[in-house]
Amino acid sequence: MTSLDLRPLLPALMVAITGLVVLLAHAFTPKDRRAPSAGLSLTGLLAASGATLLIMQGNGRGASVGGSYAADDFALFLHLVILGLGAVLVLLSPSYLRATRADRGEYYALLLFSIVGMLGLVSCRELISLFVALEIMSVSLYAMAGLDRERQESQESALKYFITGAFSSGFFLYGVALLYGVSGSTSLGQIALRLPGASDSAQALALVGTALLLVGFGFKVASVPFHMWAPDVYQGAPTTVTAFMAAGVKAAAFGAFLRVLLSGLPSLASHWQPALAALALLTMIVGNLGALAQSNLKRMLAYSSVAHAGYLMTALTASPGPGVEAILFYLVAYGAVNLGAFGILSSLARDNREPLSLGDVAGLGARRPAVAAALTVFLISLTGVPVSAGFVGKFYLFRAAVDAGYLSLALAGVLMSVVSAYYYLRVVVFMYMREAEDAPAWAPVSLWAGAGLVVAVAAILGLGVYPGPVLEAARLAAQALR
Repeated sequence: MTSLDLRPLLPALMVAITGLVVLLAHAFTPKDRRAPSAGLSLTGLLAASGATLLIMQGNGRGASVGGSYAADDFALFLHLVILGLGAVLVLLSPSYLRATRADRGEYYALLLFSIVGMLGLVSCRELISLFVALEIMSVSLYAMAGLDRERQESQESALKYFITGAFSSGFFLYGVALLYGVSGSTSLGQIALRLPGASDSAQALALVGTALLLVGFGFKVASVPFHMWAPDVYQGAPTTVTAFMAAGVKAAAFGAFLRVLLSGLPSLASHWQPALAALALLTMIVGNLGALAQSNLKRMLAYSSVAHAGYLMTALTASPGPGVEAILFYLVAYGAVNLGAFGILSSLARDNREPLSLGDVAGLGARRPAVAAALTVFLISLTGVPVSAGFVGKFYLFRAAVDAGYLSLALAGVLMSVVSAYYYLRVVVFMYMREAEDAPAWAPVSLWAGAGLVVAVAAILGLGVYPGPVLEAARLAAQALR
């Protein structure tokens, strides 16, 4: 490198510096006062979003650090998604942390550092850099999952997440080593150039390396059979952390998944596409059937997250092509829905208790009509009911699969969406048609949490009625990988 242009890294650098500022502010704030962690975090995320928009206008667009970090349309689109999800989560967090007595300054710092890793995941064009970004994200989330040190379930979830994450990192690194051995490079561009001319034995090793990468990513996106950690971790982690794992990690992991497969391994598409199709089918079936048996809302949403990983992998099977833009659009819709659904649960928390079972939300429609209406919007979007972002997203996901010749996979996705209506709408039935036995007094929704929920509802209904601008932005972002 003759010069080092750091402009493409500006959003990630701004978020990282904000994380350090939050830590220092917490350290120097008197014990009898609350550090302005949430305000600082929100300011940093909004500033990073502004920097991303400036780069999209051409000021700093391109690659940096020897071409290993890209600020192309694909990365910048996902940067805005991840930063937006992070900002909404900051709005949802203060009231929940106070209600659960887990209001510690390191929460916001860890959140910001995990976002730094996510931004790197969707931008890295080199496998070692991608692995570093993956670990920055993962280590921060391990700590966040165990942040509630007084709850054994939180500690258990952190340990399970750490152990399974360590396994997935091992698989991923072994896959990187094999691809490096075959191609002599860890750059995705160089791997794509050298694999087509490799010998048969080298091609076989490349296939093994690709399979190991699929295993590593499979753990991160919670696809079957690498999903068993998800229900326990989602249930035990603080609810706002669970929300970010469901929304932010999915966006970052699928972004990295797309870049690795389409920028580094397009010559092996005839091999990884059938494998992804099989995994997508299993993931949709197991996720939805698992959710049917759940009465705990967080476990139900965890299995729902597994099922939605299957829907996304259906379009990933159809990549390259319209499957990429369908995935990008769906990540926006799915992120808003999950932050909203988990945000409802967290915003009602009071005295270290939150609504976690069907009985806890019984009668909510009569007692808290606005909250029940918002949760209904989130649930019908997860189901895929028309005039919601979920419907539009699923339509494009399954249409991409049909266009690519995977009609049976798309039909399975539609059938599983019908099955999912039972466990999503069951919650609506409890809210509006059942009376609570003890009528727990949940907390009023705070101003900050209410603002976050309004943003989520507006995004879901807006994308359901007028998805054009986001679809066009996703189409432009997808072209960066072609």
